[in-house]
Amino acid sequence: DRHPLVAEDLLNLGAIRFDRGDYVGAERYYRQALEIAAAWYGPDHPRTAATLNMLGQSLVFQDRTKEGVPLLRQSLVVRERVYGPSHPLVASTLNELGNAAIRGKDLDEAETAFTRMVAIYRAAYDDRHYLIGTALSNLATVHNERKDYRRAEALYREAVRRFADTQGPTHLNTGIAHIKLGRSLLRQGRFAEASRETLAGYDIVAPQAEPGISFLRAARRDLIIAYDSLGTPEQAERYRVELAALDSAAAAK
Repeated sequence: DRHPLVAEDLLNLGAIRFDRGDYVGAERYYRQALEIAAAWYGPDHPRTAATLNMLGQSLVFQDRTKEGVPLLRQSLVVRERVYGPSHPLVASTLNELGNAAIRGKDLDEAETAFTRMVAIYRAAYDDRHYLIGTALSNLATVHNERKDYRRAEALYREAVRRFADTQGPTHLNTGIAHIKLGRSLLRQGRFAEASRETLAGYDIVAPQAEPGISFLRAARRDLIIAYDSLGTPEQAERYRVELAALDSAAAAK
């Protein structure tokens, strides 16, 4: 029961919990896996670093960034030492650190992490991989938070193109990128363009995801604003009804 193969199974169980949004359950499995990995491999081994990365991520998603970030930084140190500063696994940890910085409103730190992430993925994958789209989208979010919507728009457009080219025009990531692009246009007051992008994303994501996920909720809210601003409240009504139904279902639970 202390073998590293047990730790791998615990990591997989934790990943299932994480994907379901049960971050507390994921943390529990990841901590068990870390105890085994650290004892078997030692604190400076890449397997231990990978486990630290997953545990740190689960804590950040619980808004426990003060606990999660030190684990992510520890993982980053080990991965940089083992793989070098420009390895995709280093970029993976930078992604988690950037997301933690976004949650903590440290936009400078987030920009530094995501900019480095973009550079690593471009070099590692000859500038053609869906992960470059992920990094560009994350960097765009930093600019959106700074209200630099034009710069965010340009990065989101590139992310949409990359996801469509590498994963397909109807992939979930492509749809989410359309929704994010729509929001950057909405915040510029470009309501007709915003409604087209947001609706394109909504139509991709809705058949593939639960109705209440955050991206679809955000898309509905943005479509309501866009259609009302365009003077077509009858188009907005559909999304008002959907949101109201979701809120009622949540209240009834």
